[in-house]
Amino acid sequence: MSTKFALFSDIHEHAVFSPRALLDKRFFGLMNSTFCRHGAYRMERIDAAVRTILDSLRPDLVIFTGDAVSTSDPREFEAALKQLHPLIESGMPILFSPGNHDRYVRDRACCEAFEHFRAELTKHCPMELPGVYETPELRFAVIDCARPFTPVLSCGEMTPETADFLEHEATKDDPRPLVCVGHFPLRGNEKLKSFRHRLIHYERAEALLNAGKIALSVAGHIHMPFQHLDARGYGELVVGSLTKKDILREITFDNGTFTVRDLNSNGQPRN
Repeated sequence: MSTKFALFSDIHEHAVFSPRALLDKRFFGLMNSTFCRHGAYRMERIDAAVRTILDSLRPDLVIFTGDAVSTSDPREFEAALKQLHPLIESGMPILFSPGNHDRYVRDRACCEAFEHFRAELTKHCPMELPGVYETPELRFAVIDCARPFTPVLSCGEMTPETADFLEHEATKDDPRPLVCVGHFPLRGNEKLKSFRHRLIHYERAEALLNAGKIALSVAGHIHMPFQHLDARGYGELVVGSLTKKDILREITFDNGTFTVRDLNSNGQPRN
């Protein structure tokens, strides 16, 4: 018996203007989306990826590692739900770890829109975060390290409670490998560990990954896909941005090994 799951990340629905955005971080996000990201993120790739997942891949579950939106405006979440609706209505389990853009600001309407989005997206496997989803072969620890930060920061923060949760799950007497699902890489790279993009207090989780207690970490945040995997596929895989890099990843776990296929949104092998 094997387990197959599809992964995508960082779709970044286009930012929309709200007068209230002039009062908080959304103004900076709107400027960034308009002048730096214009044309680079192609929303039609979301529809194509959904069709590929449902018609071709047919995985046991789907993992979305966050950043559904750009500035957390409720209209952005509505647009994301509309595009992901066929995937949701298929009844396929969807695991979701929020990204920093999903929790962009503390504005009440934005926070309520996020909670509604998360509830609808994961309604076929609802869980409090951090939480665990299990298959006969694997355990998935889904964490949430996204927080609203100042306009110049794109950070995440792992709380002591989340680190305790991962340590507890990673050291259980259970033969099934543990997959950590998060927006921020645990190992990362120099960009991630820079001042602006880092995951604060990642060290305990990284130690569990390095020791093999966490078999695989799947993450987003960094839009360029990359991976650090050993011969069994253990290690860390950063999905990359679906709408910017046109990448959808399929992972199959069989006989103790993770096998990764990189596809574009239309399901063709990606060079």
